[in-house]
Amino acid sequence: MSLLLDLPGLALSAGCLVLGVGLASGGPPWLTAGERLVVGMVVAIVGMTMVGYALALAIGVSIALVLLLAAFGLLAGGYLLWRHLPKFRVAFIPATWGLPVAVALVALLMGYLFTRAVEVTPDAWLAHYNNTWSDWSFHASYTTSFTYGHNLPPQNPIFAGTPFRYPFAPDFASALLVGGGWSIPAALVWPSWGMTVLALSGLILWARRLTGGIGAGVIAVTLTLLGGGLGFWFFFGDAARLGLITTLLHIPRTYDRFDPPVNIQWYNPILSYYLPQRSFVFGAAVVLTVLLLLTPPVLRTPFFRWAETLATVRRSWRGWRIKSEAVAFLVAGALTGLLPLFHVHSLVVVGIVTGCWALLFPRPAWLGFFAVAVLLAVPRLLMAVPGDPGAPPEHQYPRWLIGWMSGADFPPWFWIKNTGLFIPLLLLALLSPLALRGRSRLLIAPFSLVFLVANLIKFQPWDWDNSKLFVFWYLASAVAVGALLVRLWRSHLLGAVGATAIWLSLVLAGVLSLMQFLPPQGPSYVWFTAEEVQLAADVRRVTPPKAVFVTGEQPNNPIADLAGRSVLMSYPGWLWSYGINYSQREADLSRIYSGGPAALDVLHRYHADYVVVGPDERTILNANVNYFNAQFRLVLHSANYDIYAVPG
Repeated sequence: MSLLLDLPGLALSAGCLVLGVGLASGGPPWLTAGERLVVGMVVAIVGMTMVGYALALAIGVSIALVLLLAAFGLLAGGYLLWRHLPKFRVAFIPATWGLPVAVALVALLMGYLFTRAVEVTPDAWLAHYNNTWSDWSFHASYTTSFTYGHNLPPQNPIFAGTPFRYPFAPDFASALLVGGGWSIPAALVWPSWGMTVLALSGLILWARRLTGGIGAGVIAVTLTLLGGGLGFWFFFGDAARLGLITTLLHIPRTYDRFDPPVNIQWYNPILSYYLPQRSFVFGAAVVLTVLLLLTPPVLRTPFFRWAETLATVRRSWRGWRIKSEAVAFLVAGALTGLLPLFHVHSLVVVGIVTGCWALLFPRPAWLGFFAVAVLLAVPRLLMAVPGDPGAPPEHQYPRWLIGWMSGADFPPWFWIKNTGLFIPLLLLALLSPLALRGRSRLLIAPFSLVFLVANLIKFQPWDWDNSKLFVFWYLASAVAVGALLVRLWRSHLLGAVGATAIWLSLVLAGVLSLMQFLPPQGPSYVWFTAEEVQLAADVRRVTPPKAVFVTGEQPNNPIADLAGRSVLMSYPGWLWSYGINYSQREADLSRIYSGGPAALDVLHRYHADYVVVGPDERTILNANVNYFNAQFRLVLHSANYDIYAVPG
């Protein structure tokens, strides 16, 4: 029975897969088979998500919509495969097995880590990473608000009645799967895993395009997942104090983050970005797809020939013809323009990098790229930036932020502590011909401008969020560092030893921090109890989809996260980091739970329909239970929760 309920979601996944392979089979001939597969799959997923969103505005998220999208993917992809079948058979037979094996290992590793993100047991849903416990709570609320709350066009479900500025497309993709019968955990896990594998596969392929082999790309993947700073040094002190085996089996602390005066702020990427941040993995997959589409033609573009390019543009006005490579620029521009719906920081990265590439390697096709990107991106950016106009000035963005989080540290020393030998190796790789050709160095170098910008300007109220830019600088620059380590490893036996030691110094802090969350010591965090899962199902059954609930401020809120209902106010840490001024609403929340005549006036002012009294509301907000029992009608009751209807 469960499989039958899952079938529409499985059909949608199959439709995306077939469409992606179909697009790959007829993709640009100058791309390798692997590059075409990554590009085809990402274009299919992004395209199906956006088409689904456009249709959902008219008919809502339903099984009918899911089946319609699945049929479109299967038919369109099947047609493309039939049309290009002869070329498909030849192009997708690998010449060597190194790349498929590397991708398979990455997929298996990330599959293991993602399946641990949420464990469904009879008593509770358990999270095995603290960051997924928190971040996936609001992703669940966004996902279920589309499916169960009919939140279209979207309003902010965790701050009811306000615009929705967060990039919602990744969670809408999961909403389609929930609408197709998938469970909430499955709908969060598998798209995140798929886009992560596509992003990391794209990184290996991009590195191969720049270096001629997969070695630098494989090293870049290990660095972008596990790269860290000098925090591992504290492990040796802990091992000396507790014993090596005991310390390894029971990691006493994280080694990737330390408050001042140590001041290491470069957190383990796999725990801080790839696992919890669903928008990031979608953005990363799109960024790598744009790089794969643009890099081959840019590698063949003459350096800084502006006179010839301008002359070509002037001639083209008489009779514009779109060549095949120009189509790749248009597709890349469309993907870039859609990034504000998926991950805004990725748009900043692509904008900086492609701006530099267009300056260094001018060609008419850049006009189409930037025109499409601006046309699609600007409307959403005007809505999302600079955030809530009512927020305090220090929460507005963008704003100057000199030195990021270096504080009292001398910035170069701060970055050595945070990234170890990475920056010296990067400078050596970019400023010398030891590991990369000149053209490859010029394509990687603009990512260092991303690093510079992120050290000068903050793009969200929380300064640490600039790490969402640094992670892309690190990801691309890791290709240059990987190429240098490959060159050193191949040079001599001592070089191989030195390269291995350097690589270990770069990943050891990340490996140790990850081990803390893996068996036999991996912790479990109760995400939702079985009672809360059932409560959410009852709420969906007996309350209108667009009802507004008043609840506590906990991150794991069963009403917002599982029932898909809008709440007056959720976790303040999220609201503050999005630039939302919540001080008045938080004060009103306290007035509501205190009871009395003022409570009902406040509830009516916010058009609230229901009030939840659960463990957090009783202990943290000191809910006046007697008041609600006397004045409100009890709608739902469980062992720890009471839900009341607000009187008219």
